[in-house]
Amino acid sequence: MMRYLALFAVLAASVSGILLYLYCRHERQKELYRMEVLRSTKLYKHLHAALVSCRADSRDLDQVRIERDRITLTLVDPPHVLIQFDLHQAGFAKMSRVRTRVMAEVLAEDISILLDRSKYSLRRYRLMRPNGSWDYGYLYTVTIPYKDSINTARARLRARI
Repeated sequence: MMRYLALFAVLAASVSGILLYLYCRHERQKELYRMEVLRSTKLYKHLHAALVSCRADSRDLDQVRIERDRITLTLVDPPHVLIQFDLHQAGFAKMSRVRTRVMAEVLAEDISILLDRSKYSLRRYRLMRPNGSWDYGYLYTVTIPYKDSINTARARLRARI
């Protein structure tokens, strides 16, 4: 009897593992499709042109904040410089919650340094709008050791000049 119980437990664990794997693979395919659809929109093409014009991929970013109505980049050097892309001012509607999450993933692929977990951390945060509704945003923040290394390198360059 114990033998059948052990065999059943192994079989059930194997089947649940396979089903979980198939579910995760299906969700990943849906996510890749959403990213592909987002890349083909006018909003993304407009945003991508703005990111290329400000050379966001070659700058040292302190924060990248993705919200439903704007995307904000804060630079490490010079400090406290904001590059903001406001959707309403650019003529676009607010993004949905799903599109905001997908936009965070697409931006991480475009600004490849954001994918490095030793340099940037990603967190989701909740914010309250003036009308009392709650929204979610995504925030890539530079890690302290990486920011210290950037500031040390900049100080060395300034000392040479």
